[in-house]
Amino acid sequence: MNRLYLVIIISSFVYFSNLGGSSIYFLDEAKNAGCAMEMLKNGEWIIPTFNNQLRTDKPPLHYYCMMVSYALFGVTPFAARFFSAISGILLIILVYKNTKQLLGDSIAFYTSLVLLSSIQLTIQFHLAVPDPYLILFISWSLFSFFKGYHTDQKQLTWFYIASALGFLTKGLIAIVLPGLIILIFVAFTEGITWRFLKKLQIGKGLILFTLLALPWYAAVGFATDGEWLLGFFIEHNLERYTSTMEGHRGFPFAPLVILIAALLPFSVFLIQSLSLVWKERKEKPFLLFCGIVCFVFIVFFSFSRTILPSYPAPAIPFLAILIGHYLHRLVTNESKSGTNLWISFAVHVTISIALAAAAFIGLKQEETMSDLSSSLWIFMVLPLGAITGWYVFTRRNVSLFIYVWSGSWIIFGLLCFYFTYPLIDSKNPVKSSLSQIEQHHPDRRMVGYRIFNPAYVFALQKTIEVVDTPGGIQELSEKEKNILIITRGKYLKELPANLKVIYRGKDLFENHETVLLTN
Repeated sequence: MNRLYLVIIISSFVYFSNLGGSSIYFLDEAKNAGCAMEMLKNGEWIIPTFNNQLRTDKPPLHYYCMMVSYALFGVTPFAARFFSAISGILLIILVYKNTKQLLGDSIAFYTSLVLLSSIQLTIQFHLAVPDPYLILFISWSLFSFFKGYHTDQKQLTWFYIASALGFLTKGLIAIVLPGLIILIFVAFTEGITWRFLKKLQIGKGLILFTLLALPWYAAVGFATDGEWLLGFFIEHNLERYTSTMEGHRGFPFAPLVILIAALLPFSVFLIQSLSLVWKERKEKPFLLFCGIVCFVFIVFFSFSRTILPSYPAPAIPFLAILIGHYLHRLVTNESKSGTNLWISFAVHVTISIALAAAAFIGLKQEETMSDLSSSLWIFMVLPLGAITGWYVFTRRNVSLFIYVWSGSWIIFGLLCFYFTYPLIDSKNPVKSSLSQIEQHHPDRRMVGYRIFNPAYVFALQKTIEVVDTPGGIQELSEKEKNILIITRGKYLKELPANLKVIYRGKDLFENHETVLLTN
C-alpha cells in the first residue's frame, strides 16, 4: 500500500476516534463551541458573542468552521470538533508530502508515525478550539516559504494565503513567529539582502494578506466601536504574554518541556536528533530551517508569563521531522550516535511506568473519580510497548521497533478516547445534572448567579441570563415561582435562605463546585 494512503487511514482512525463520545465541558471548548452556536443561531458572521456577551478571545475562522459543521450535522460535540479532526488529517498529509519532497519518502513516513504517536496532538485534534487550525496554517505557511524561497517562487503565494488564514484563526502569532523564523533563517544562511526582500514578493503578499485577513478585522472594529480590537490585541495578546492569566503561569523553558512531552515516545531521541541536524545543517538546509522553527517557539514562549500546552504546538511538526530524520538513519544503519541508545530506551520505560502511576494517583485524589482507577489498565500498553520495542531493537529489527513504539502509543490514545475519557466525562457536573434538569425542571426559567460553568450554555443550547447581586436573585425569586439558578458553591452564603439546593457537584480537576438551586 502507498505509504501516504496508509498514514491517511491511520490519522483518520486516530483523530476521529470517538470524536463525539464526550460532552463539551472544559472551559475553552465550551466557550468556543458555544460562541459558534450562538453566532449561527443569530445569523451573525461579524461579532463573536458567548452568552450574549462580546467574546474578544479569538478571531472568527474556527467559529465559521463550526457553524458550517453545525449546519451539516446539528449542534453536537461531534460537529463542534469535526473540522479540528479534519485539520489533523490535513496536517499529516501536508507534512508527509512536503517532507517527502524535501528529504525523501522514508523520512516522511517516519515523521508521520512520530506525529501520529503524539498524545498531545491527538487530544488537540479532538478539541473544539482554534489551535488545530493554527498548527495547520503555520505549518502550511512555513513549508510554502521554504519551497518558495529555495525552489519554486509560486509557493510564496500560498505562504501569504496560509499566513492570512492563520491571522484569522489566532491573530498576530500567525505572522510574528513565522516572520522571526524567516529572518533568523535567512540571516543565518545568506544574510538579509535586497535580493532576498525582492524574492519575497512583499507587494503581492501584502495585497493578498489585506484582501483575505483584514476585512473582518475592520468590520468587527467598526461594529463594536473598537471594543473587540482592544480586547483581543491588548488583553488576549499583549497581556497574556506579559502577565499571568487564568492561573497558567509560565516558567523558563516550559515550551521545551511541553514539546518533549508532546512527542513522546520518540522525543527520547531528541539529543541524538539535534546532534545529527547540527552535523548536516549545511548539506540539508531544510533540517536547519526546522531546527530554527523549534528554537524560535521555545525561546519566544519561554519569556511568556502565561503558558498553555497549545502555545508551542505549531513547532511539533518540525521537531517531528528532525526526529523522523534520525529514525531513518537508525533504520539504514547510517547513524553513529547509537552507542548510548540504552539511556533513551530506559528513559522511555521509566516515563511509561511513571505515567501509569501518576494517572492512578491523580484519579485517587479526585473524590468523584476514585472509583475509576480500575480503568487505568490501559496504561499498561505503554510500558509493554516500550519494553517490547527495546527487545526488538536489540534483535536489530529497527523498523519493527519503530512500529511497536508508535503502535503502542496510538493504541493507548484510542483506548483513552473510547474507554477511559468517556468514563471520566460521565462524572462532570454539567452532564450529571443535565438529566435532572430535563426530567424535573425543564420549564423553569434558568439564570446564572455571578460565575457558573459555561458548559451549560452549549449543553442546554441557549443563553443563560446572569444576575450579579443577591438582591437581584431575591427580587427574581419573589416575582417568579419557577426559576433555576446555576452558581458555584462559594457563593451559596450570599443567596437568599429560601432557595433549595437540588444539585451539588465538584468540577473536574478544579477546586470549584457547581450548585443548582430552585425557589
